[in-house]
Amino acid sequence: MTTLVIAEHDNTSIKTATLNTLAAAAQVGGEVHVLVAGSNARGVANTAAKIAGVSKVLLADAPQLADGLAENIDSVVLSIAKNYSHIFAPATVYGKRSIRSKSSRSAQRASIRSREKGATHRSRRSMLPQMRASRRSSAARLRSSTVRN
Repeated sequence: MTTLVIAEHDNTSIKTATLNTLAAAAQVGGEVHVLVAGSNARGVANTAAKIAGVSKVLLADAPQLADGLAENIDSVVLSIAKNYSHIFAPATVYGKRSIRSKSSRSAQRASIRSREKGATHRSRRSMLPQMRASRRSSAARLRSSTVRN
């Protein structure tokens, strides 16, 4: 089992919430990798490499990652997510936005994949119009049978 921790930082230093997240990830067991996504964040990556329990640091350095927007970091995390059994993010607004963004994107991709495979599973909501039509026809048959009697 390998766990990925998405580091929250300001491109110069790691936030305290990331250290708490690393402690939680260590409780899971296995290797802990840290993703530092930012612009000119090599110093943050070097600091992360010195934290106890961190076995690998991944640095994604690009100008569009400077502001730490979840939408920009999302593609980086999704490209490497398959290599990890757990993905952790700090319990802050930053972490919650990034995790929510990733989970919604993953759900969209899963939905697209199931449609591409020709899945026959349909949600109850998508079947409601057909269920209503069936009830109406059953009710109509019931009324017509009671009228005949």
